[in-house]
Amino acid sequence: MTPIVLINGAKQSKISIFNRNAQFGDGLFETCVVENKKILFWVNHFARLNRGCEQLKISKVDESIWLSDVKKALSLCSYDRCVVKLILSRGDSLRGYGFKDDIKPVRAVIVSELQKATFNNSFSLEYCQSGYDSNPKLAGIKHCNRLEQVLARAGLKSDEGIMLDENHNVISVTQGNIYAIHDNILITPKLDKCGVEGTRRAVILDLAKLLGIKVKVDTLSIKELDQADEVFISNSIIGIQFISQIGDIGFGNNSITKKIKDAFKKKTEDSNSWQCI
Repeated sequence: MTPIVLINGAKQSKISIFNRNAQFGDGLFETCVVENKKILFWVNHFARLNRGCEQLKISKVDESIWLSDVKKALSLCSYDRCVVKLILSRGDSLRGYGFKDDIKPVRAVIVSELQKATFNNSFSLEYCQSGYDSNPKLAGIKHCNRLEQVLARAGLKSDEGIMLDENHNVISVTQGNIYAIHDNILITPKLDKCGVEGTRRAVILDLAKLLGIKVKVDTLSIKELDQADEVFISNSIIGIQFISQIGDIGFGNNSITKKIKDAFKKKTEDSNSWQCI
């Protein structure tokens, strides 16, 4: 079925050529999982969207407006499980990077069907040839300029790719966050200079602490990742995925990851994790 698209609350699928998202990637987006008219971890998504607005100085849109748009879009389809993508552009402008103080943001909601996830016992990673450049003002948020990920995925032969920063430290995979287990410690890269703070990342770190697992958010080198006891990745669609191989290095143990994955699954079954539309 063709995805449902709303622009500023109206059913349509075209934006102006002068939209700054189309011209410069001047916008933000969120990718949400919806089941039975409820959004998973909406609080995390909306908080990150607002942080992005603050960092990029884009006018915020009231939560009630977003939820109204999503409700309307969902009413136009019959999916029980779907992906809802929210896109917020700074707005429209003519030539040049500058913009007027009263520029009005343009919001879009895209709804597409989500197939039931299948667990993969075998999931491989490789190191990407293209990575991140540091820019603290863009770090953490999900802005729409994703050329770094586009280049990183070009020619990818494994299931996913590991992106490094300019110092060759591990930052993320192209479509999610990455974690290593070493000596019973959960390690994930700090994202103060580049990368995206995934909505599932915060949940996972909190759950690990509740499970009594020591958490370390710090620089993660290639050597440390390759020598890890366990490796896993996360994003809003797949949740948590075990990693079986990085290049020629195999990973057979995932006992701690399984504990985190089980706790994560239980968290997603908690009604408090879902926002009713």
